[in-house]
Amino acid sequence: MLIGIIGAGISGLTAGRILARAGHEVVVFEKSKGFGGRLATRYTKDDPEVLFDHGAPYVSADDERMKAFVSELEEKKILKPWAEHFHFHDGTQLFGKHPNKPAKTMYCCEDGMNAIGKYLSRWVDVKLNTKVIGFTYLGERRRNKSPWMINLETSEVFEVDALVVATPAVQTYGLIENSSDETMFKPVIKDIDTVFYRPKHALMLTYDKADMPDFKGITCSNNPVLSWVGNESSKRSNNGKVALVVHSNGDFTRKHLFDQSSDEKVETEMVTALRKLLGDWAGRYDNSMLHLWRYSQPGHYFDYDFVKIGEDKAPVALIGDYMKGQTIEHAFLSGYELGNYWVHKLSQK
Repeated sequence: MLIGIIGAGISGLTAGRILARAGHEVVVFEKSKGFGGRLATRYTKDDPEVLFDHGAPYVSADDERMKAFVSELEEKKILKPWAEHFHFHDGTQLFGKHPNKPAKTMYCCEDGMNAIGKYLSRWVDVKLNTKVIGFTYLGERRRNKSPWMINLETSEVFEVDALVVATPAVQTYGLIENSSDETMFKPVIKDIDTVFYRPKHALMLTYDKADMPDFKGITCSNNPVLSWVGNESSKRSNNGKVALVVHSNGDFTRKHLFDQSSDEKVETEMVTALRKLLGDWAGRYDNSMLHLWRYSQPGHYFDYDFVKIGEDKAPVALIGDYMKGQTIEHAFLSGYELGNYWVHKLSQK
């Protein structure tokens, strides 16, 4: 069976790998130029040896299925343990760890967090820089055609036997709205519309001559601007330079999106907050980059791992980071569960 997956985040790639291993042909369509979604890595223009994990800074595992995947990545030398605790700032004082959070292993990638997406992509055909704008269910009208037609921005179409939509809920809603037949999606479309996302800015800073900070990461609470500060140079050498990734909180980013603030203004306010947290040295950086994550983390999510829709002869399913939780682990489990469900279901035909 030819299966089309929209979105090359960890959900889509995980489902794709499972289905491809079972003998199905899997094609993944991704609008950006890289794999992994929030498991993203940016390289500096002036020094390609300096990497920033500007999306999800790490992964962790509670569920046995995720633990098995983490172990696989460790064996392949893709993941390595990074930290058991992160520093914690409560808005007033900086602590060596969060007083109410037990130790838990957080893992990072020596070669950047997008190495996870690159690894998962080996089993499937990924078409990068390929934007899907909608899909068409041919249903009873089809004769020799496949039941689903994926419509690309270039006006090209791609026929598949089964369809998986593995994009953020907001984008999934838009794709359904652009489909030629919304009838089968009516039971779920209202639920999808309730899922909102917390946006954030990721500010990447490089210091050529600064002393190495003594923290790996700082989670911030009660800070009007910041939510996270990550020391990327505690993951890898970064050519001897200090590299920080600074995340804003959702309220700060929403405010600046609403008033259409310039990137320069956003960066200035984030650096000012960072100097208050770390000291004046944090404002003396040599290079900077700013990235906006509009769909950083869902603030509301479904109560199940995936949504299956349509007839068995023309299956379609929704998976992603808004299923069962908000973490990378939940996104992985969404794709994992659908992949295994379809392997069993499609083998019965």
